[in-house]
Amino acid sequence: MIGDWLQLLGAALGGGLVVKLLDIAYQEYRSRSMKSKSARAFVDSHLVPLIKVADELVGKLRSLAMQDFQPLHDTTDLARSKDLQSTVYLLSKFWAQIEVFRTAGLTVEFVRDERGRTLQTFIDCLESRRVRLQDRISQRAIGELMLSDQAEGLDLVRFLDFALRQKEHPLAQEWVGPLVDFLSRTRHTTERQRLMAYGIVVHALVDTLDPKHALSRERPSYPRKLSRKTWRDL
Repeated sequence: MIGDWLQLLGAALGGGLVVKLLDIAYQEYRSRSMKSKSARAFVDSHLVPLIKVADELVGKLRSLAMQDFQPLHDTTDLARSKDLQSTVYLLSKFWAQIEVFRTAGLTVEFVRDERGRTLQTFIDCLESRRVRLQDRISQRAIGELMLSDQAEGLDLVRFLDFALRQKEHPLAQEWVGPLVDFLSRTRHTTERQRLMAYGIVVHALVDTLDPKHALSRERPSYPRKLSRKTWRDL
């Protein structure tokens, strides 16, 4: 009699344990599935504007590269050089979009999505010492100059608003000044090659994350403009 009760109790306990373990496993699966969906939705909403901005930048850098960056040579006056001002704007816009992605991604495991992992790899490369155009904090600060707070989150300011900030705000001039100085020195091989190498990586980002070019234009590159050293570095 006692043995039968113990056997029944053991069966009940064992069955309850199995049910509990199955419940835990299901909850874990559900949690991972929800996180994956959340990551996918996050990447979907942030990848489109980033690719479009990157494509604009690629187009501008390619146009300048085919002219050996002559429109930027020896000028630091944004008001007098549309090419200089538009290049600064597009670089700032690209860095701003990266900041939007970075800030919004603090609460989302976007690396669960393959595209999110790929994008993070490109961002790491673009911010690495051998590729970046300015130090990381400067790039982030310049990107933040492009942002404005909206009810639905961060948004990018328009070109004329950005130009006005450069003209009227000393802090904006302080952060953007070194970038302007760098672009003005593209007469020199070192600066010119650095800018083209950066453009190649951005171009690769666009082609990798938008292979069918649904959001971007399919553009040729500028291989004959690159030095052997830049080829090796890339």
